Order: sequence, then C-alpha cells, then structure tokens
Amino acid sequence: RKTFDYGRQTLQYRQHRRRIAACLLSLVLVLSGTGIWFLPATSIGLDINPSLELTVNALDRVISLKGKNEDGLEVAKHLDVSGMPYDEAMQRILISEELSSYLENGSMISISVVGGGSDVHAEKILSKVVCRAYAIAEDENVFYCQTDKETLEAARESGLCIPRYLAWQHLLETNPDVTAEEVSKMPKDEIRALAQLEIIENPCGE
Repeated sequence: RKTFDYGRQTLQYRQHRRRIAACLLSLVLVLSGTGIWFLPATSIGLDINPSLELTVNALDRVISLKGKNEDGLEVAKHLDVSGMPYDEAMQRILISEELSSYLENGSMISISVVGGGSDVHAEKILSKVVCRAYAIAEDENVFYCQTDKETLEAARESGLCIPRYLAWQHLLETNPDVTAEEVSKMPKDEIRALAQLEIIENPCGE
C-alpha cells in the first residue's frame, strides 16, 4: 500500500508494452507482404494485333493486365487475371472469347519477357508461357524472346510485334528505305529468318 502498488503497475506496463510491440511487428509483416505483392518484378508482352502486357510480382502472380494499343485496351477490359499464376493467366487470355477472332487464319503470336530478376528466371517464365501458347496455336506461329523495355516500346510505337521489329532493324542495315508497313506484310518464314531471335531450345522440355 505504501508503494501504491508499484510492482503490479510496472508488470502491467511491461506486458502492455510487449503487446504493442507484437502488434507493431505483425503490422510490419503484413505491410511488407502487401508491398511484395504489388511490387512489379517482370512484364510479359503478348502481341498479336491486340498488344497486351501482364505485370508479374516476385511471387510469379499477375498484378495487372493492360492493353497497349486500341485493340488491346478493348480486350483487357473484359479479362480479369489478377492474382493468377502467370502461365495460367496466359492460357486464359489465349483461349478467351475476346481474343479468338484475332487468332484466326494462323495469326503470329509474339511473346516477350522483360525483367525477371535474373536471366535464368526470365527464361523460366518465357518457357512456361510459350508452352501455353504452343498448346493453343501451331508452333510456327509462335515467336518469343527475352528483351528490354526500350526495344518493346519501340516495336509497339512502330506498329510491329517484336519479331517483325527486329527483322525491320536488320533490314535497315542494308536497305534504309524499307518501311515498317512493308515489313508488316512480309511472310512469317522471312521474318523468322531475319529476326534472328535468341530463342530457348525445346522450351516445353520435349
């Protein structure tokens, strides 16, 4: 009584302080996890005529799907693949009703990966999404490569997919007058030879 219950108050204060510390730690962990979820790690470009871009986090889950041209914007607003593993999201997009009309008559499918943390991780991502594309389209219609954001943006600004853009850049070395429109009408076999893409051998492990 003379100490005004000093010992009990000190114990209660310490227990209260521990509870606060535990709550703060839990909050930090939750916010850290949320930060990781929404932090972009890789982007996957899908160009047919609609140009689409999937943003993927470090957990290999899709954060967002964006259209990168007019047709892409129209397709993207009807598809919700957020939170899905990137390869499953790619399959869902490719078999969607919104994209079906663009895949008629053996359209060229261009898949590109930007980022990925490391070359090995980027190759893994590229391999898995290409396998999904192979399961839906004929092999000769699927082009794929690792690239950088600047090249991808330059290709889209020219109105060409990555393979046609790379083929165009190759042709410009010997024929500065060749136009993007001329390259857009070239047969796929010529594009495949000119683009000189560094592809992954046997991407589906077959």
